This record gives sequence, structure tokens and C-alpha cells, in this order.
Amino acid sequence: MNHETDKQIDQSPHPTLAPVAETPELFESRKADHIRLALSNDTQALGGSGLQSVRLRHEALPDINFDEVSLEVSLLGKAVATPMFVSSMTAGHAGSGDLNLRMARVCEKRNWPMGVGSQRRQLTDENADLEWKKIRQTCQGVRFLGNIGLAQVISTPVDAIRRLCDTLEAEAMFVHLNPLQECMQPEGTPQFKGGLKALETLTRELGLPVIVKETGSGFSGATLNRLRGIGLFAVDVSGLGGTHWGRVEGGRSTGLRSEAADTFRDWGIGTVESLLAAVAAKQSGADYEVWASGGVRSGLDVAKLVALGAKHVGLAQPVIAKAIESEEALDKKMELLEFELRTALFCTGAKDIETFRNLRVWEI
Repeated sequence: MNHETDKQIDQSPHPTLAPVAETPELFESRKADHIRLALSNDTQALGGSGLQSVRLRHEALPDINFDEVSLEVSLLGKAVATPMFVSSMTAGHAGSGDLNLRMARVCEKRNWPMGVGSQRRQLTDENADLEWKKIRQTCQGVRFLGNIGLAQVISTPVDAIRRLCDTLEAEAMFVHLNPLQECMQPEGTPQFKGGLKALETLTRELGLPVIVKETGSGFSGATLNRLRGIGLFAVDVSGLGGTHWGRVEGGRSTGLRSEAADTFRDWGIGTVESLLAAVAAKQSGADYEVWASGGVRSGLDVAKLVALGAKHVGLAQPVIAKAIESEEALDKKMELLEFELRTALFCTGAKDIETFRNLRVWEI
């Protein structure tokens, strides 16, 4: 036995957790893996959202006509057709250009905001800008929301992040918080120290609204209170209940990370629980809008979250699944979601989203 070698290994901090150096080829593979695994039932934590326990009170005698029901709301001072938006999931791998173009075209047609996948690659590869520039030229009316991880916000100058927004002509920037995913990802960067200060700097200097979101593990009330007063435009609670990124990364990993991902397969705070905590924070003085996502699979799910207090509601996995099929399939899916949401309003006696929120038609 080589004791000197053993000694060297023992002295290395977390040797089995050293991140894998990511080449362009590995990046492409990682992003393709994300889409493949996100569409698998094995990575879905649908039982954890809490949506199944929310009930909306039926109104048997609504004093409105169905065609009078309006889903229109305002986002950043401009009208959008619905409180729904396409939530961030993918960008950057071969074939993603066509996928993102399909989503952008349908979002432009239906006047839905579109959150893009992580723009991390654009920080080091200017060629990655070209995909989004081409899409923007084709879809000049789509309302893009940029996206970058907190680990990159901590380590990247604000000017570089602003350039990401400029490439998209984005109206706002999502910053995603994903500590569990970063731990389970072989190429992960679980370095979050100084994150709150970095967020405050970004909100002050970026020149665009900043929206903080989780990635399927939700927020506690304590964390939501820590986010007060730093200039955020909104918090998307993105709770447990949909695509579970710990499971996704576990499906990409072997050995230690794969086993650990199974241990943490149900880790997180449910979407409904997170949303109620965010609404409570808002009612007690939090200065940000409350958005929701995480396990949203129908227009009725959207209605439940809007009734509970969400200003806007994001969907990712069901949108990606249809976008992979075709632009037509995605358009039909979004039409269905709008019809389901409109039906929920009509059957609770609400003529518009504001009325629906004020009726307090929900119970748990």
C-alpha cells in the first residue's frame, strides 16, 4: 500500500467532488442531456407541488358570457395576452436554435413573454450570441427575459451581464438560484458566497428589472425575507413539483453524485407552500412582485396559482415537449392552456384576472 499517495488523497478537499472541466463538446452534451432527461417521467416530482390540494369554488350562475372573459394583464407597463409565460429551460446545444425559434415565433404570435435558457455560455463564447441575434431578427415582437445563474452573477462584471441582455434586447433578467443542481452537476459551480450582495449590486447597476427564480426547489419564508429591499422586480418561487434538477443531474452522473441525487430526489419546498410564503412576505412589506412556476401542467394549475396570489405563472416542461414536436403542436398547446384558464375564470364568475384575484375563490 502506498501510504504517501493515500496521504495526498486525504489532504485534498472533497476530491470526489472536484468539478469536471467543461469543454465545448461537454457543454453541448450537457444541454442535450438536460432536454432529454427533463422530458422523462423519472425526473418529475409532480406530487410535491401542492396544486392537487387546491380547490377553486365553482359558480353555477356566472353573470358573464364566456367570450367576455379577458386574460390580459400588464408586464413592465405593457399588455400581455395572459399571465402565463414560457419559463427558462434550454439554450446552447446543437439544435436548440430551431427549438428556441419555434418557441419565439409562437410566443410572438400569442403575446406571451419568453424566458430563455441560461446564457452562461455567451460569457465566454461570442459565437453563442449569433443564435439569439438571428432569432431576435426573425421575431422582433417577442418579449424576451434573459437568464443567468447566481454563481455567474457573483463572478462576472455587471457590464458583461448587461451585454447578454443587449444581445436579446431583453426586457428583464432572470437570475436562477440552483444550489442543489450545482451540487449534483459534474460541471457544477456551487459557489454562492456573497450572492445576496451580488444580487443587490446587479439590481442597482444593470439598468433592467431583475427577477430571482429558483429551479424547482422553492423558497422558504426566511429566504424571501432576505430578498427584501435589494431592488428586485420579482421573485419566481419555482417550487418543488415539476422537473427536479437534482434528478436530472443524477441521471447524467455516475458514482457518488448519482447516488446522492437519488437521496435528494424529493428535496425542496412545494410550489404552493413557496407561493403562500411569498404572498405573506409581500403582504408584510416585501417590495417585489410574486411569480410562480414549478409543476404547472394545465391552465387550471395556472388559475390556482393566480388565485393564490401569483402575478405571472411560468411553464417550461410542457412547452418544451410540444416545441420539440412542431411549431403547430406548441401553438395548439398554448391555445389549450389559454382556453383552460379562461374556463376557470368563467366557472368562478370572473370576467378578468383582476376580478378573479379579488374573489378569493380558493381553498386548501
